Amino acid sequence: MPEMLQIIIPAGKDIKTCILDFLVGHGIENALIIGAIGSAQDIRIAAPVEHDLPLRTAEVPYTVACEIVGFTGEVMKWDAVDPDLAAMYPDKGDPLFVHIHVAAAMAGGHVFGGGFRGGKSFRSLRVFLLPL
Repeated sequence: MPEMLQIIIPAGKDIKTCILDFLVGHGIENALIIGAIGSAQDIRIAAPVEHDLPLRTAEVPYTVACEIVGFTGEVMKWDAVDPDLAAMYPDKGDPLFVHIHVAAAMAGGHVFGGGFRGGKSFRSLRVFLLPL
């Protein structure tokens, strides 16, 4: 069984950039992101804009500080990504495909979520992953 790894993302750092830097720096090209704990800010999510396939999304910004309550996903080389899924991602210049779903709670206990497109760590964020 692979060993679980953790990435600690300091306050103010870009979450996706830190994940990519860690993976590339450790030679990891395929992984499961199994969770995260901590806080974030300025999260952007992808949300569906219609009920038809192929799926079309719009990016929705949440310019608040929030607690991460769910953070799961997958990482792989771009040539392993389903073409319909890859078509929805604007960041094909990234060294790896990072596909994360996020749920976060903001003031008042309101929760939002969707496909994670970006954001920064607020106080700090620990991301847990399993290399495959």
